[in-house]
Amino acid sequence: MKKYIPTLILVVVFIGGLGYALSQNLFGEEKEAPAAKLTTIDTAKVAGIRIANGDLTYQLVKNGDDWSFTEPEKYPTNPYAVDSWLDTLSAAEQGSVVEEAPEDASGYGLDVATKGITLTETNGTVVTIAIGDTLPTGSGDYAQIDGGSVVQIDTNAASSLLPSITTLVDTTPFSWDDADLSELAYTRGSSAWTLTNSSSDETSPVWKLDGQAIEDTDAATISGSLKYIASDRLPVKASTLASAKKDFALKLVTRENGKAETRIYTGKQDPDTDLIVWVIPEGSEWAYAVKPDDLKTAETPVIASAEESEAAETDGE
Repeated sequence: MKKYIPTLILVVVFIGGLGYALSQNLFGEEKEAPAAKLTTIDTAKVAGIRIANGDLTYQLVKNGDDWSFTEPEKYPTNPYAVDSWLDTLSAAEQGSVVEEAPEDASGYGLDVATKGITLTETNGTVVTIAIGDTLPTGSGDYAQIDGGSVVQIDTNAASSLLPSITTLVDTTPFSWDDADLSELAYTRGSSAWTLTNSSSDETSPVWKLDGQAIEDTDAATISGSLKYIASDRLPVKASTLASAKKDFALKLVTRENGKAETRIYTGKQDPDTDLIVWVIPEGSEWAYAVKPDDLKTAETPVIASAEESEAAETDGE
């Protein structure tokens, strides 16, 4: 056994030396450089955003902490979506350089006025990001920052940087917090129901539907059947629907700072199509498009706990 000890020592020393050499990159292997960011702009200092994508161009400006649309209309803004878009911009990376200092970038389909982003910082500095055609290989799109080199950018990243305007517009027809809810009364056609919470304690609500006690989960489902209805269209000015026929009425009563607040949502039928109903929140200058089928679904509240009880009784017979 003693005759193998020198050999074992050499093996241990060799392994230790090899590990050290690898950790110190002594064999000269090149480490892959991190991908360059598409832009290094500090998004916290961005005060203006202009996005052009073909026929549609829209613009937002920041006043204090709030973002507002200025073009093509002063639409209500979804602040969470704007913040998410700015995060996407910060994370976007550029690929390899296609051409440095091109004399004419139009051959790559690059024109920030028709497809791209213009950012204005609080100090007036302007940064432009033009998005061009898809590469012949289909592996990405051309991009150009501030008229400099033409680079590659991932196609999905390019698409995320040029979102539909409805992504950044607040298209939510209904809005309330169930914790503040005292009453929700819905009337549409011959259908009507009233959901109430008689408790002032947010942690112990007492829910009733048309006077019958129901579980918290059922109340959340009934409230959500309206609250979570989504709209995928741009809102229109409520004033344009002044003469439209009424479709439904929703009375919302909430407790805010110990005081009851009432708000009425009015549904108006679209004058030109029966595929849209417009929701007009009281006091809002905007009307939001929803599908009649979604409103019809809300006409009949689903009481899951009652259905489970009936099923249990049936199984027991």
